Amino acid sequence: MTDRDRLGRTAMHYAVVDGDAARLRALLAGGADPQAVDACGWTPLHFAAQAQDPVAAVALLAAGALVDAADRQGNTPLWKAMFNFRGEGATIRVLVGAGADPDLVNGHGVSPRVLAGRIANYDVAVHLPGGEGALS
Repeated sequence: MTDRDRLGRTAMHYAVVDGDAARLRALLAGGADPQAVDACGWTPLHFAAQAQDPVAAVALLAAGALVDAADRQGNTPLWKAMFNFRGEGATIRVLVGAGADPDLVNGHGVSPRVLAGRIANYDVAVHLPGGEGALS
């Protein structure tokens, strides 16, 4: 359960990547660490956010995953969810509902709210508190 591959990823990371909610729940029930960090600083919650998987996000948060965990670039799960947004905001709403900070900047000075203002193909900002992005 604590074994890591060459990328530093655990079975928890791969359960989320594979979209295997049953395996994820079993790993969490068995004591797997929801805050496990891979070589890039990604937690399983980063992968859930990238995959737009609100079920995994809810399970991980309930197990104690840090909602604003930052990867090596300073990107939080909310930042990943905004960047990978595909039109459905459930994962973003889960993260914001759990207290994710939409104004927390990454290593390049870009917050999820600023990123939302820069995404032109979807109106992702409607899922943030205040419902508006910032164009800066």
